[in-house]
Amino acid sequence: MSFQIAYEYDENKIFVRDSIVFPSYRYITDDGKEFDDVSEAHEHQRVLFPLREAIDLEYLNDSEKIKEGVEGEIKTDMILVEPAVMPEILTKEVFILPVNCTWTAAPNPANEAVWNGKKWTNGEMPEMTPPEPSQTDLLEIELEQAKQDNVELREIVLDFITESLE
Repeated sequence: MSFQIAYEYDENKIFVRDSIVFPSYRYITDDGKEFDDVSEAHEHQRVLFPLREAIDLEYLNDSEKIKEGVEGEIKTDMILVEPAVMPEILTKEVFILPVNCTWTAAPNPANEAVWNGKKWTNGEMPEMTPPEPSQTDLLEIELEQAKQDNVELREIVLDFITESLE
């Protein structure tokens, strides 16, 4: 899953915190129109490429219901089939920058950093306070823990399978 980091500042343009921004998705049909909802995009795509086409099918009717000695007749039926090629709907990620935020990374240490509209400038050196992990660090720790949990679960299942086969 993709994400970006936005750096928030308060009403005095002083750095507050960093935040994780997840994308919203836009769906693009074959004619280039963009939709927020995938079902609307599919409906529009079906209008562009109708799902069914009529085909006349001729066949010889020589089933068991015809009397012995009578030749079968050629019948014509119309059937509906799906088109051979329907283009995929494209997906585009859109990151929306929250209010009072910038994509530009805040300086390190970011205490008292001020956003002047173009770049961050650091204020006075902050007092020494124990650092707190950012939301990005916490997310990375959670992802690593989830990976480790998955590995442990796989080992348990593998042990169970090998024991049951013995």
